[in-house]
Amino acid sequence: MESGVISKKALDESELEILILKKVRHRHLVSLLGYSTEGLKRILVYDYMPQGTLSRHLFHWKNFKLEPLSGKRRLDIALDVARGMEYLHTLAHQSFKHQDLKSSNILLGDDFRAKVLDFGLVKLVPDGGNSIMARVVGMFGYVAPEYAGNYLFS
Repeated sequence: MESGVISKKALDESELEILILKKVRHRHLVSLLGYSTEGLKRILVYDYMPQGTLSRHLFHWKNFKLEPLSGKRRLDIALDVARGMEYLHTLAHQSFKHQDLKSSNILLGDDFRAKVLDFGLVKLVPDGGNSIMARVVGMFGYVAPEYAGNYLFS
């Protein structure tokens, strides 16, 4: 992410996202291992997930010469994702709502254990509240292109 093309507010929001990612730890959420906010480039370093995205195994398995996922493996992946989302939504110290859950935001390890990725559209939930705060936590250049036009980052 090139900081020369984004505003000060977007940079502040990216740093806020880093703070959130440093707090959220669960075996079914991709962990932030490191980051750099110096210079013209912003870099986030996550867990390495050698099997890639779930969408690759669901929709592009023939192109990559992969075996189709068995029913049991699909169920295990769904349960992993559900556990990660349960933690994020209800069990974490502060609740967050993931706003962009899709197969391309689910990564698979060598053992096909799933981890949820992409916290670019996370919303904070007030303590003890059921409603969601209106402010989107995310960073320009990290949000999926189909959403980038819908949010103001200046």
